[in-house]
This record gives sequence, C-alpha cells and structure tokens, in this order.
Amino acid sequence: MTEWEERKYREVYDTVYATTRYRIMVDPNFTIKDLERLLATLYANEGNDQLGRGVVGDIVSSATIAAHQQVLLEWKRELREKT
Repeated sequence: MTEWEERKYREVYDTVYATTRYRIMVDPNFTIKDLERLLATLYANEGNDQLGRGVVGDIVSSATIAAHQQVLLEWKRELREKT
C-alpha cells in the first residue's frame, strides 16, 4: 500500500472500530448476531464488485470488514471472560 492508502485504511478502520464499540455500549438491542449479520452483508458486498469500486472503495471495504471482525472477536472474548 502507498502512504495515502495506508492513511485512508487506518482512518476508516479507526472510525468504524470506534463507532461500533460505542454502539455496543449505548444500544442494548445491538447483539453479536446483529454484528455477524452486518459482517455477512459486508462480505457479500465485497464480492459484488463487477463494475469496480476503485482503489478507495476497496480500501474502505477492507478496513470496514477488518474493524468489524476485530470488534466481534473482542466482544466474544469479553463475554467469555464474564462467564
């Protein structure tokens, strides 16, 4: 990745990570299943690229998926540790 691509990736990743963690804190109706469904949709959208998203679109998609995956992993770990 070039420097600007890395900056864009980090910007999107950090924003998605923070907003998803915040949603978990403030929305008691948001569940792990909801996050898993969201990820499934993101995976499907990533595969639907017949017209081409371009470099920025690919970066945004990858960073968004990675941030959600990380939050899901941490959330499951936190729940296991509570039990």
